[in-house]
Amino acid sequence: MKIRPTSMVGAMILGASVLAASTSPAQSLRVNDIHFVQAAACQGLFTSPDLPPIDPTAINRFMDLESAGRPALILDRAETARQNARREAATASPDKRANLIAQRDAISCRRYVEMGAHAPSGRLSDTP
Repeated sequence: MKIRPTSMVGAMILGASVLAASTSPAQSLRVNDIHFVQAAACQGLFTSPDLPPIDPTAINRFMDLESAGRPALILDRAETARQNARREAATASPDKRANLIAQRDAISCRRYVEMGAHAPSGRLSDTP
């Protein structure tokens, strides 16, 4: 079954996942700004109280590590993407909610969970 995005959040996640496919979790954690904003939208879906609960620890860790040294503009865009995803989940119909869950559980979001789970301890700015 092929999942097609039915929302702006879905389109952003799926669109950026094409670019993200070339980086493996074993590579450097530092992702570009597009992927960072995409990960923030994923984080919004992971932390939404309106979707079935899922442990956000790894994606929260990833976002914490990746936030270090980002320009304020990018951090603002990421926060907007996170809020938009949470708002979309809060107002979604049952069918749209199912689609958001599928997007959250897809590889395009799971890759950030994997990167957060395998991240070195400490913040990126603490490393030489």
